[in-house]
Amino acid sequence: MKRIIKKFVGVFAAAAAAPVLLAGTAQADDGNTVYFSNGILQCAITGDGTVGCDLANSMQIQYSFLPFLFPVRNIVIDQPQLPAHPTFTGGTPRTLPGGNPTLYDARTGDGRWGPFIEHAGARCESGFHGSFSCQTKGRSFSIYSGIISA
Repeated sequence: MKRIIKKFVGVFAAAAAAPVLLAGTAQADDGNTVYFSNGILQCAITGDGTVGCDLANSMQIQYSFLPFLFPVRNIVIDQPQLPAHPTFTGGTPRTLPGGNPTLYDARTGDGRWGPFIEHAGARCESGFHGSFSCQTKGRSFSIYSGIISA
């Protein structure tokens, strides 16, 4: 039992540290960032295709390589070698003062289930029954029923 607990703690520590250790330098906003919201998400797509969303409430994230969920306040895809991950930064860097325009107002097109926005090689869209997903840099995340799947 002690060995299982140690393994569990080790996996959790590695998963929590990986985004921090492997993260590159922060990208400055070049003025080519598109901001939008979808329900409780305040999102932005930068000019280099980085996608990130601030969450109004803490949500649970589910990685396919971990046997448990953990709460996060934001999620980002900023590097092709990393899965979507929380940034653990303070504040709400993807939220404009007063809130972002809705996805309906910022959309670049309409998909099968709702609007989508494409910018700098990234795509975010509303899905079936209120789900939401973003794809960029060969990675993606989806949000449904309060769980983020990356």
